[in-house]
Amino acid sequence: MHQHILSVVCSGLLFAFRANAKDLFDPRGYASKDVITRDVAVIGGGASGTFGAINLRRLGKSVMMIERDAQLGGHTNTYTDPSTGVSIDYGTQAFWNISVTRDYFSHLNITVKRPVFAPLTTLYADFQTGQQVTVEASTNFTPYTEQLSKYPYLLYSWKLPSPVPEDLFLPFAAFIAKYNLRDVAFSIFSAGQGFANILDQLTVHVMKMVDESYIQSVAGDSIVPQDNNGEIYVKAAAFLGQDVLLSSTVVAARRPSKSGLGIRLVVQTPSGQKLIQASKLLITIPPLLDNMKPFYLDHKESNIFSQWSYSNYFTMLITNTGLPSGFHYANANASTSTFNIPPLPAPYQITATRIPGLFYVWYGSPTTLTPAEVKADVAAVIKRLRPLIAANGNSTVSAAPRFVRFRSHTPFKLVVSRQAIEGGFYERLEGLQGHRRTWYTGAAFISHDAAVIWNYTQAVVLPKLLAG
Repeated sequence: MHQHILSVVCSGLLFAFRANAKDLFDPRGYASKDVITRDVAVIGGGASGTFGAINLRRLGKSVMMIERDAQLGGHTNTYTDPSTGVSIDYGTQAFWNISVTRDYFSHLNITVKRPVFAPLTTLYADFQTGQQVTVEASTNFTPYTEQLSKYPYLLYSWKLPSPVPEDLFLPFAAFIAKYNLRDVAFSIFSAGQGFANILDQLTVHVMKMVDESYIQSVAGDSIVPQDNNGEIYVKAAAFLGQDVLLSSTVVAARRPSKSGLGIRLVVQTPSGQKLIQASKLLITIPPLLDNMKPFYLDHKESNIFSQWSYSNYFTMLITNTGLPSGFHYANANASTSTFNIPPLPAPYQITATRIPGLFYVWYGSPTTLTPAEVKADVAAVIKRLRPLIAANGNSTVSAAPRFVRFRSHTPFKLVVSRQAIEGGFYERLEGLQGHRRTWYTGAAFISHDAAVIWNYTQAVVLPKLLAG
């Protein structure tokens, strides 16, 4: 009896919610200035969303981009020191120098240069104990590149052969042992920062993270804007003008299940709710269930997006460390069985910047942590490292470090299981393109390298969107 009453009540609430939700999409309920009509609505103003919006404009389509942060940029984070005017990029560091990158920067009138990184002395230390360790880390990626070259399809797609080569399903620790990659294992770990517990990950996911774009970039084939990486998004915002809603989120969406109908989005902005009417939708945010709630997923979409797992990744700038400048402090351990790769959660590194006394910190975790927990752990690590530095007569500070900037890049590196891959996950993921007038791009669909994302967006996603 009680269960029946509860069912009736819930059904009534659901009906009322749907009725109210329907009213949300009626343009008659909004002031005319708050009803925006565009060809394409773009969700997310990071690397993929900004590129997508600009290129849709270049192709003659009207767009409206919705970004939750107060500025564009996603994983590109730039800090300018107020006293010196020196800028530091503490997110994305450089861009693979391929034609799509050069064309994009040229369109934005960005002058480029080769990145220049200050020479630093690397000190390997176990961040759990504060003890210095010896690491023989080769930066010769040739043995790894030889393995990578067996799977050329991985760079620009998730189109895997059937059956999938068994080596791609090996835990990366087993792959390292099988192909004698011990000497370069620590360097691969460093290259894959943000990808938690890399030794346990499937080799296919590691190869999608540390790919040809990374290898060529560290070999010198990368470029950056003349001033700082934030310049990309300052100029992109100027180009898009009124076609961007910042500090804004979608709170409700109506996406058609039948062709011939359009998209309607209710967007909460700093100046109130707005209704966006669009013919098509381009989603570039991580497609996790929580992120996708406002878009009222159907069973097909929910089934796919429920299978992700991901890493937690944070970047920050700190001062008052008591650590001398000129050093790159790398987290490692003394275990040869783990190739000196340390457990996480922990900082990957604490590295001096061009600004005296200011350090980068990149931090990874396989589990969810709050910003307060991450900061507390970073402070504890610095406290452990100070005696090591003091032994050399260099540490002069005992107070707590100060966090100048802190950014969460979580969720980072979305992955799925072997079972999901063998079950056709990535084929079904790509099959969502155009479903319910919605298209997708971003790291989850192709790569964490911006240039690879831009190439995929330009060569694959936008043509499908325009033809759909």
